[in-house]
Amino acid sequence: MSSKGSTRRQMMARAVAAGMTAAISACGGGGGGNGGVLPLGGMGGLDPDGQGDGGDGAIMPIDQRSAATIRVHDKYMELTAGNNADPFEALVAWALTQPEYDLAGRGKDTFWARFKDGRYFVYTDNWRRVDPLQIPQAPQPFGRMRSVGLAAAAAAGSGKAEIPETELAVILSADGAGEFDPVKPFQQQASDALKERGWTIHPDHAVTVDSLMALGSKKIGVLYVACHSAELGPTGGKQFGIFSETRATPANEAKYEALFKAGLLIYHRDRNMAEEARGGNPPVYGITDGFIRSYLQFGDASLVVTLACHTGSPEGAPLRAALKEKGAGTIVAWDGSSNPFGALSMVYMFDRLTGANAFNPGKPANRAFALEDVWTFMREKTDGGIRPNLLITPYINKQGKVDPLGGEASYIKRFEAGFDLSNPVISELSVDRDDRLYIHGNFGTEPGEVSIGGTKVAFETWEDDKIQLVLPTGESDPPGSFGEVIVTARKRTSNRRVLTSWRGTIEYTVETVPYPGTTGLLSSVVTVDLHLRGDAHELRTAVDGELKRSVRNFIPASDTKVTYKASGTNSGGLITTTWSGSGSLPYKGTPDAGNWFAMNTAIDVVGRMLKISPAMLAKDLLLVTTTSVGDSKQTKTFLPLHTNALGYTDAFGGDTVAYGTAFSLDAARNVAPYDKRLSVPNWPSEAHMRVKTDGLTANPPFDDTVGR
Repeated sequence: MSSKGSTRRQMMARAVAAGMTAAISACGGGGGGNGGVLPLGGMGGLDPDGQGDGGDGAIMPIDQRSAATIRVHDKYMELTAGNNADPFEALVAWALTQPEYDLAGRGKDTFWARFKDGRYFVYTDNWRRVDPLQIPQAPQPFGRMRSVGLAAAAAAGSGKAEIPETELAVILSADGAGEFDPVKPFQQQASDALKERGWTIHPDHAVTVDSLMALGSKKIGVLYVACHSAELGPTGGKQFGIFSETRATPANEAKYEALFKAGLLIYHRDRNMAEEARGGNPPVYGITDGFIRSYLQFGDASLVVTLACHTGSPEGAPLRAALKEKGAGTIVAWDGSSNPFGALSMVYMFDRLTGANAFNPGKPANRAFALEDVWTFMREKTDGGIRPNLLITPYINKQGKVDPLGGEASYIKRFEAGFDLSNPVISELSVDRDDRLYIHGNFGTEPGEVSIGGTKVAFETWEDDKIQLVLPTGESDPPGSFGEVIVTARKRTSNRRVLTSWRGTIEYTVETVPYPGTTGLLSSVVTVDLHLRGDAHELRTAVDGELKRSVRNFIPASDTKVTYKASGTNSGGLITTTWSGSGSLPYKGTPDAGNWFAMNTAIDVVGRMLKISPAMLAKDLLLVTTTSVGDSKQTKTFLPLHTNALGYTDAFGGDTVAYGTAFSLDAARNVAPYDKRLSVPNWPSEAHMRVKTDGLTANPPFDDTVGR
């Protein structure tokens, strides 16, 4: 083996580094072309011993190489102007007559060739600019973004949903002579949605060789990149390239020589970009799947989005394999040619994943959802009559118009099942006995933090779908006892859900009506200083879906207080009856032996109704004094509470409370004042139950902007 070959192998070894969750938006083509095998140095590299197609190992000067690529463009434009039936096939035949190339082939709307020094060149004409009037408007993008449907292809994820291991989100877009300008505003919205939920947005947004190499030291949680892409190489040596905006200057040729020798770089021109090359701009560099294996790395449960042509087609398999090998969890990619309509689909996806509600939000606002729910939504969501669903990207003709009859649509597909959640998801809250709060949703298995009303609170248990804690409770409403509930996991924050607190007084009065011939009322009043806490927001089980009629139970807080007072005298002839007794009655979340008062409540937030159902056992608190001629007798007995005269009964408990009083809720979820008397059926004497409240105040008032 020659010393020259040994030196070159050392250079290749040094070029390969260890190196993310990614989303890539670009275009590319399929296979085809002439047969053959790759040089020993790999795609774009030389035979390390200098004995391959590169002859004596001499590297072609960049001026000659650039001129050869411009001639490819000129020939292609000549062929299309002449209405050639298959301009790319004709381009392959022509290229093999040129002195710079020794191998050539074509894909779908793409052409590739190998220079005689072993390096590769790709020419594309698949990404289409879109007339801005054809797609919805979006906010201003990053500027130039430089540093300062069908069914899913993969099965649903299994096991427990996890938050990505790392909070780093990398959002990149090639400049492409303005080709990707319509994409950038949508990427900005995706970036804003992620940032609001605790993601760290990488400051570099340009697709350059240096920016991609610099990511090698970082694990990525989300990668979203928009650029050109294509398959290249002969049969038996197919690879897939993603194209940057780094120009092939003499300085860069020297800088990246080792990358070429290792087969990690290629050259690229696009038809639209080539038109501006008349000023002398050389081609740009592209990276291969080998580059991804060397320089990118992804954290567990990460997401890669490749808004780029054919990244989801069979031709894109080498790219997807490289991403998976470097740790990408789920890959979203395009089966066919992509265009800015794909970015519109992605902003929908990120908005619904995070619950940002910034882009065409559902009404009322959505909570955050897991990817499987969002994907179902995208499969069913139509887009203004242009697309039957958001997983289909329409064909755009060369005039930038949607052209349903002029070409094939492309399809957004998922591969692998490693990504579930962009951030923790709260679906609802429930409150049980002993001031215990349950937070339901998807949180991942790694415990994080819970805050209520802006105060961090301790939790008892953390499961991937439920968090349990005891609420601080007291008359002064200590910090962390009510308000916005937010879960933080792996530095990402959940959507907010509100724990509402209600306070007010309810009186339950039993009044007896005097027998004929007697006078005077007997009454027993039980006064409940009530404190309730619970979730006053509706439930939604599908993205942008209808709100569900959801009836939840609340158990009053432990600082609820109950007092009683019996009074009155009834006289008639020879007998006088007196009721007396007062004091406090133990409030029990769970009934037990002795005197007690308990209460169950059920809220119907869609019907705006709060049903309150009291229960009481007070067997020796009512003192009844009976006086007749020459005789007086005292008896301790039950305080009366007639549940069949509280307002309604439901023997089957259809709304979880079998009897009680139904109180209406206003828009702020306050309980309206109520005062009603009902006759007590089957009572030995005529009597009434009176239920009265001046209302219960909700704190904080209902917030209609909270997602659900």
